[in-house]
Amino acid sequence: MIIPTYNAGPYLRESIDSILGQTIEEPEIIVVDDGSTDDTPEILQAYGDRLRVLHGSHQGLSAARNLGLRHAGGRWVAFHDADDVAVDRRLELSVAFLESHPAYDAVFFNGLRTGLADAPTARVVPGRFAGTPLTSASVFAGYPVYFQGAVVPRAVFLACGPFDPRYQVQPDLAYGYRIYSHCRATFLDEVVFHYRWHSTNMTRDRLAVREDIVRILEDLGGAAPTAVAEIGANTLRRRIARHHYRIGRIRLARKDRDGARRAFRRAVALHPFHPRYQWARLRHALGRDQTR
Repeated sequence: MIIPTYNAGPYLRESIDSILGQTIEEPEIIVVDDGSTDDTPEILQAYGDRLRVLHGSHQGLSAARNLGLRHAGGRWVAFHDADDVAVDRRLELSVAFLESHPAYDAVFFNGLRTGLADAPTARVVPGRFAGTPLTSASVFAGYPVYFQGAVVPRAVFLACGPFDPRYQVQPDLAYGYRIYSHCRATFLDEVVFHYRWHSTNMTRDRLAVREDIVRILEDLGGAAPTAVAEIGANTLRRRIARHHYRIGRIRLARKDRDGARRAFRRAVALHPFHPRYQWARLRHALGRDQTR
């Protein structure tokens, strides 16, 4: 189990305790402190030799995971976020499934979003994906990759390579496109972790999320070539165009007219016959407000 953490002091004890309370026998627990400046070091020190603590400079989630992976041993690897809480049978359920279903190399389980009063409790993955093999097409169709619910062979991570630190908001999504071309994985609609929803979640920044997704899709040909063939080049190009259009609208709402103009132009370049994209580009080029 690899737990990256950065300034997660308010949540860290509960999170770590949920891993120490797993029903599986003595899992290896590696905590990667990504340069925390809060009370994280003191919290980790209190656990003594029950944890293996690695220290890194603050480089983000992907770099912290990569550091943990370099030191992980054993057949299976699981990740856990420092502000989430695992169900006590999370690892037991995953390993039991994989040992009894040799057709699959990896398994992803669901999580339950909890936290802010304005964010109702809900499963993080739509149930429609349950029981089906996971592919690049699954991710493109809306499957949100959460490694907090996964158990994956360490050999698969070695084959796929490290997480890409360029993706600060959606590293799981980027890696999902790669990993499903290297292993046979499935999703089970049973909750094994609680995803804590709070004001500092990276995914609450709508613009950063979309810009990360655009970079992921634009880089897909190099990162996961089979994914492009599976999805279809035209379908992929139109999806990228739609994201650029929506990025333009967000930037316009934030009074970033230059950024909006660039995004609208990019959307038109990718899908030139879409009337809404053309209208947005022309209207903004003329200096008129984008109100719809």
